[in-house]
Amino acid sequence: MNPVEQVISARQAEFQSAFQAAKQSATTFETKLNERLNTPTTQTKATNIQTVTDAELARAREAYEALINKSETAESTSTTTSSSSAKTEASTKATTESTVWNNYPIKPISAENEGKYSELIKAAAEKYDVPEALIKRVIQVESNFNPNVTSSAGATGLMQLMYGSNRTNPATNIDSGTKQLASYIKKYDGDLKLALAAYNAGPGNVHKYGGVPPFKETQNYLTKIIG
Repeated sequence: MNPVEQVISARQAEFQSAFQAAKQSATTFETKLNERLNTPTTQTKATNIQTVTDAELARAREAYEALINKSETAESTSTTTSSSSAKTEASTKATTESTVWNNYPIKPISAENEGKYSELIKAAAEKYDVPEALIKRVIQVESNFNPNVTSSAGATGLMQLMYGSNRTNPATNIDSGTKQLASYIKKYDGDLKLALAAYNAGPGNVHKYGGVPPFKETQNYLTKIIG
């Protein structure tokens, strides 16, 4: 049962309880009123009928008002929860769907990384004509968006660059990494598998093996980004 259904179920139970209370009070009131109406005049005079009737009516009215208030609260809560659920679903959908580029599905990044360095990524994407989704995914796989990480081989920063200055600077790193990636995409005529293989293992190995090198690391690298 999802959160919306849970709220509705709980509210329905409360609604039913209030409804039964109102029904009981109204039935009691109707019964007693009929009894008073059918009571002989002499007995009526001896009983304070109006006082009893008002008390019963007050209880019936209180139960009825409680019923109406609970109904309105349940409707308001249900609407708010539904709206919140819809927003969450839309957000989740945005971070779980793949982006297809040149017939290659680029896997989405994790929700916690969504929005990080977005302006720098957008600028690099427009500058080098590389999809933002690809840059984001490469950054996640290379460094999980940590600008200070350095590999045992010396690769540094968000996109794990081997050469250049200021590699821990996000702006410099994203620009240089995207430029390098764009050059491989152009070199291999848009073949994203070969471009990523070159980014990971070097263009020399791609040339040497006539395609994606048979390195387990490189092959795993490709499956983490596309497919």
